[in-house]
Amino acid sequence: MEGYFFIFTKGFFILSSILYLVFALIVVKQVTSMSKSVTDKFNPILVIFSYLHLGFSIFLTLTMFGL
Repeated sequence: MEGYFFIFTKGFFILSSILYLVFALIVVKQVTSMSKSVTDKFNPILVIFSYLHLGFSIFLTLTMFGL
């Protein structure tokens, strides 16, 4: 019985990390398109944070797969 619960829980977290990765990709796309449209002194900082967020989500997804 505990084995099925573990498999279900791991599957849930893998699916959630993949959805988080897709969200991070959308954030990067939105921030880069926003920085092309609106000029501000904080644009490079926002782009850097969006890529750091994407890197963290890739790390999280790879961790969930056990790589």
